[in-house]
Amino acid sequence: MHPYLEIFGLKIPTYGLISFVGILLAGALAYFLAKRRSLDPNELINIAIFAVIGVFLGAHLLYAITRIEDIIAVCENYGTYENFGEFLKDIWNYCNGMVFYGGLYGGVLAGFIVIKVRKLSVGQYGDIFAVALPLFHAFGRVGCFFAGCCYGIPWENGISGRILGSGNAESVARFPVQLCESGILLLLASLLLLLFLKNKFSGELMGVYLASYAVIRFALEFLRGDEIRGRLFGLSTSQWISIITLLGVAVYVLLKLIKRRKSAEE
Repeated sequence: MHPYLEIFGLKIPTYGLISFVGILLAGALAYFLAKRRSLDPNELINIAIFAVIGVFLGAHLLYAITRIEDIIAVCENYGTYENFGEFLKDIWNYCNGMVFYGGLYGGVLAGFIVIKVRKLSVGQYGDIFAVALPLFHAFGRVGCFFAGCCYGIPWENGISGRILGSGNAESVARFPVQLCESGILLLLASLLLLLFLKNKFSGELMGVYLASYAVIRFALEFLRGDEIRGRLFGLSTSQWISIITLLGVAVYVLLKLIKRRKSAEE
């Protein structure tokens, strides 16, 4: 793995560079889709700006929640710190990671609020983000592979050389779950784009995306080797969120069917 690239003597994080490319491509795709549906690209930019803020806050918040026991321990030992700055530094160490699901729902919530405030169509703009999100995420997972995070389980036919926090290369060969997820996400983005262009599930593509990714993530978690986010009853945090997501989408679909049936009877 190569967590950093040297370009003209500058040390650039590989994850950041690849993610930036993903943002550019996803943004260009979103702009094209907005123009195709005669939606205002400027409104799309406004939504995206606030969504990014939501992603950042949500991703860090969920990570902090998964490390809550460590944070509580730091607070209990507050008296052992020489100054408040050292205390805050230790707190931040347990908050500086990110969890994708936290970022996803933080961004969705922030975007939803902006759309409602601006009195725009939730379904139409939601469709656009449903197509763009997995495209960006696919690049992000490639970045994870090079950064050595979100790594897979040990596998004799896997890839070794993950860079540890110490700077040394790990000798354990691991299943490249990041690249596997990236490939699946590209397929999902392609499918959602096809549905968008054919006007299938118009206004409902965000639900299709959320349900599809929940299934994908639930399955891939069995191939993940990083346990830092904790487990409950044998399932990871992300698997429980996947289950809740599927239940939420199912309830939404059921309520919509009931509403449609009542309207047909009136």
